[in-house]
Parts: sequence; structure tokens; C-alpha cells
Amino acid sequence: GDNIVAVRWRAEWDPPTLAWALPLARTLRWRVQRFDLDAGTVSTFRWRSIFLLFRNAFVTGTLSLPAAVVEGRAVFELAEGVCISHRETVDVVAQADAGRLLNRRVAQDVAEFFDVARRPHTRDPGDWAADVRCRLLTGVPGAGVLDIEPNEDPADGLFALSVFALISAVAITLSAAAIGGEASGMSFDGSVSAAICDALMAEIGSGGSEMYSQCVSDFN
Repeated sequence: GDNIVAVRWRAEWDPPTLAWALPLARTLRWRVQRFDLDAGTVSTFRWRSIFLLFRNAFVTGTLSLPAAVVEGRAVFELAEGVCISHRETVDVVAQADAGRLLNRRVAQDVAEFFDVARRPHTRDPGDWAADVRCRLLTGVPGAGVLDIEPNEDPADGLFALSVFALISAVAITLSAAAIGGEASGMSFDGSVSAAICDALMAEIGSGGSEMYSQCVSDFN
């Protein structure tokens, strides 16, 4: 009716777990691009994904980061211009009720939103947090207090080392270049891609290793 107003809304913020990323992006003059996580996909930690994240950032100048997002629908009933009732639904809650919420990060972001922005002032904080946890986090892989997020094959530990070597080596190289006004290292062909692989190999100490071949292959 004329006295009913329905509104779609979206709340978005920077998750605390990515607090390190924005200062890094500013230092390296990267543009930050946000994307939404799929609530129906299990969150799995992969070192290769981190490598590709930074590889793409170095090549394109854009750092793609997941946003903490909550979306929903609010319905207001008005009487003589005054709101007399307010009903609200949150999309992810419906997914959780249907057993389709599988992404740990999405579930935890929504739980944080309910804890900070939707707790009734009459509810005990501990009781409210327990209810939110039961409604949103129960059954989500990796979201339990003692759960460990699903991980990749432990045999990829060497790749993990290369990721950290890449980040530290290139960040140091670019910082030195910014301060000194000139490049502080050499690359095989002068390209950004080769410079990254050179820095990586310098860190792990083997320019002719299989890891270098993999690095070059990933960039091409």
C-alpha cells in the first residue's frame, strides 16, 4: 500500500583481517578493487591464490580484496509520515537456515554485523552472541571455535615460502626504487614480470630452480 516502503540495503566494510592490505596498497600505489565472496562456496586457504593475488597486483596495479558485506531487505510501515513498524530480513540468514551457507568468511562477517549493529539493547551480549553463533556459524566448515579452515595439500609448503619471498623481495625492491629514484635491481628482460621472478629467485637462492620456471610460466 501507499504506507508501506520496501528498501534493499547493503552494508560494506573493511574486515580487520585485511588491515595490512590497505597500507601496503598505498605504499605501492595500487588501486584497491573489492569483490563479494560466494556464500555457498567453502572457504579454502591456498598459497597459490595468494601468489596470484600479488602477481596480478604487481602486473596490473590493482589489488583485488574480498569485501565484508551484508545485504538485506527492510520494510517500513508509515502512518502520517511516522514509521510505526520496521521488519528486516538478511539474505545470508535465509541461506544459513536452508543449509546453503558454506563460506566461513561470509558467515563470520555477518555474525560480526549482527553483534555490532543489530543486537537489541534488551538482550544480554553473551546470550545474543550465542544465538547468532548457533544460527549462522553452526555447520559452516571452519567456522567453529576449534575448527581449522580447510587447507591445500601440505606438500605445497615450498610454494608458501616462495609467496613470502616474493612479497618481501619485491616490496623492498620497489620501496628502494621509490626512495632512490631508480631501480635497485636488474631483471633478465627489463619487464615487471621478470623483475618479480628475479627478486623471488634471489630470495630463495636458486635462479635456475624449478620454482623460477613456474614463476615465469605463471606470468606468461
